[in-house]
Amino acid sequence: MNDNPMVTQELAQLVARLQAGDESAKNEILRRADGQLRRLAHKMLQKFPSVQRWEDSDDILQNASLRFMRALETVAPQNTRHFLNLAATQIRRELLDLVRRYQGSHGLGANHESLARDDSRPGLDPADSKGNVADLEFWQSVHEAIEELPIELRETVGLRFYHGWTFVEIAELFQVDERTARRRWHTACIALSEKVGGNFSGF
Repeated sequence: MNDNPMVTQELAQLVARLQAGDESAKNEILRRADGQLRRLAHKMLQKFPSVQRWEDSDDILQNASLRFMRALETVAPQNTRHFLNLAATQIRRELLDLVRRYQGSHGLGANHESLARDDSRPGLDPADSKGNVADLEFWQSVHEAIEELPIELRETVGLRFYHGWTFVEIAELFQVDERTARRRWHTACIALSEKVGGNFSGF
């Protein structure tokens, strides 16, 4: 199993305390979620080099953690699956907001030059190319399409694509066989490819 604090018995107890109204459990859950959110932020930011010009993973982590805290105020995770899906959702929504901010002909990334350094002297980064804008638009479409998937497919994509789980781990969590986990992933990839008009294979 991945080094993932979200699948321990102790977490289940924390979730139970949270559901019972214990506010101190929320802080402990957030502390335990920090590493997971940090890995997610770093991994997902790599898909968006144009956003990386303006934001780093710590920025995304901070904002996503605030989203996560607000979500925990109104939604108590019912189980580990729900918890993991909630964490991925906050990163995804934060990243989508950044994409909308920086992409396109009127976005900061398309119209602003920023300072950069090579080995000898400072220079200027050109505004984003059309290729980068197209890449941003594609991944924006992917993340939005993931939100629209049926719950089982969305959770499978969340665990596989965002959290980096294996099919064996996903099958164990869902209490299904590995073949079923693979089939759900394959079905989700086909659905996402159809929605975004491109080939989404996940990795």
